[in-house]
Amino acid sequence: MCRVKLYWMTAAVDAQTRRAVIEFKNTYSTQPDAFICRFCNEPGEPSPEGGSVCKNEECNAKFKVSCKQTLECGHPCSGNSGEKTCLPCLKNCTGTLKQDADDMCVICFTESLGCAPCLQLSCGHILHSQCISTVVNNRWIGPRITFSFLHCPICKGLLMHEFLDDVLRDLHILMEDVKKKSVMRLKYDGLSFDTDEEAIENAMNKYAYYQCYKCKKAYFGGEAQCQADAGDDFDPEDLVCGGCSNLSQEVCPKHGTDYLEYKCRYCCSVAVYFCFGTTHFCTPCHDDFVRLRSLSKDSLPNVLWDLKQSNWRAPVR
Repeated sequence: MCRVKLYWMTAAVDAQTRRAVIEFKNTYSTQPDAFICRFCNEPGEPSPEGGSVCKNEECNAKFKVSCKQTLECGHPCSGNSGEKTCLPCLKNCTGTLKQDADDMCVICFTESLGCAPCLQLSCGHILHSQCISTVVNNRWIGPRITFSFLHCPICKGLLMHEFLDDVLRDLHILMEDVKKKSVMRLKYDGLSFDTDEEAIENAMNKYAYYQCYKCKKAYFGGEAQCQADAGDDFDPEDLVCGGCSNLSQEVCPKHGTDYLEYKCRYCCSVAVYFCFGTTHFCTPCHDDFVRLRSLSKDSLPNVLWDLKQSNWRAPVR
């Protein structure tokens, strides 16, 4: 990212995405000792709460969750209340930061880092605390589990910070579970790679896993390319794993119900959805279930038996 800073303007350009942000700074002809809010950078009356903020409600809300410490350089800490270690001065008084108060948050791209409490990830990059918390709490988009949101938007390193520990703990456990199950599926399909890292990366990209609404565990839902056209409009309550939708109450003596898989009622592909308490669907049939349920048995797609692979497969549509 290329940056240009002037006393009245800051411009940042991302060469890869070709996105640019230009921020014009207020240059007030006020007296040197005039009060300027630390968050909105506007002149006004100081808040009775203190903290170098104005009476604006949004600025006061940010102050309540911010760190109240003053750094050795004399500037207020821009971190969060309750953090064990204060954030380095965003005025870059230490000279060690690659980002400072004038840089834009790369998540919201609407405010500079100095306009709200921030946190510094283990990789060293700084983001708005509220922005990264929102990303983590919203998790993945759509029904398929993905973990791109768990990586720094700048360097793609794994998110790690004490401020996020409570929510990240369960997500990291889920990610390790999906990695384990994906690699097992890769070996089951007879595929191998030179390194464990390559195997994990390819397995995570090849297979689609979903989070069961009932037990919150990840379950297999077929290959990712088969789910590519699935939309984001879905009911989370329809995502139920084989164990929680085990109508026949069959249990593997070795693995229990953790690895039970069901076939789609209409085409015998691997089921992803369990609806009406009775019916398993793959993604395409789930999206077309109104038409399928109206068809007679004779009109349903023929399911073929593949003797060579010894498993069910649906005809190519």
